[in-house]
Amino acid sequence: MKRGSSRTSVKKDLEEIVQTCNSIENRQFSPFLLDVSEALRILRLHAGDLNRLEDHLLDMRAITGIARVVGLQSSQLRFQSTSLFLDPELAKQKLEGLSRQQLAEFFLLSWHPVTELEQLVMPAVKEASEYWKKMLSFFERRGKFDLGQFDSPGTFGLGDLGSSGMMEDQSFTERLQGLWNELKSRAKSGEGVEYWSFVRSQDFRETVSRAQLVSFLVSYGYANMDKNGDRIVLTPNETPVLQTEGSPHSFPIPIPWEKAPA
Repeated sequence: MKRGSSRTSVKKDLEEIVQTCNSIENRQFSPFLLDVSEALRILRLHAGDLNRLEDHLLDMRAITGIARVVGLQSSQLRFQSTSLFLDPELAKQKLEGLSRQQLAEFFLLSWHPVTELEQLVMPAVKEASEYWKKMLSFFERRGKFDLGQFDSPGTFGLGDLGSSGMMEDQSFTERLQGLWNELKSRAKSGEGVEYWSFVRSQDFRETVSRAQLVSFLVSYGYANMDKNGDRIVLTPNETPVLQTEGSPHSFPIPIPWEKAPA
C-alpha cells in the first residue's frame, strides 16, 4: 500500500508539471509562473521512484516541458530588454524617490515643444521697414485692377443677420412653444391633426424646420404621434408628459420635395 501510494504521488506531481508547461506554451499563463528550480527539485525527488515505462515517459515529458518554458522565459526577457521594458510599479517607485530638482531636469531633457520661438533681430526689422516703405497704398494697388467703384464699408445689424438666415429671430424655446400653441389651437377637442397638413409649408426649408420641431415636441412629451397605416396623427398634450415606462421607439419620416408646397 505504501508503494502504491508513493507511485500515485509521483504521477500526480509529474502530471501537474506537464499540465502547467502545456498551459504556458498555449499562452494561458506567463512563462514566469513556473518555478523552474522547484520543478527540477520535484523531478530529482522522484527520480528513484520511476520503475515503469509510463513513469519514465511522463518524466521525459515534464523535462521537455520545463525546457520549453525556459526558452519562453528567455525570449520574453530578450524582448523586454530590447524594448526598454519598464514595469509600472518600478517606474512609480523610481519617480517617488527623485527630488524636485531631478524631476525638473528629466522634464527639460524629455520636453520637445511643438512651437518654436524666433528672435527678432535688427536685420529683419530693417528688411520689414523697407518692405512697407516701398509698398503702394491700398487704393494705388487696387487701381491696377478693374474692380469698379469702391463701396465704403457699411453696417450689418441683428435684423440683417435674421433676414439673411444667419441668425434666428426667435430662440429655439420660443419657436418650440409657438409651434405647440399652434398645434393646440388647430387640434379639435379629443382629436389630433394630420402630420403632413401641420408641418407642410410653402417653403421647403420651413417644412423641414417644422418637422424637426415636431420631433422635439414628441420627444419632450408636448405631443403624441400615432401612425395608422399611411396616416400620421399629432395629438397635443395640455402639459408635457414624459414617458417613464417602457422603451421609447422612433421611426424616420422622409420629407420628399413634393410635400413642400401646399
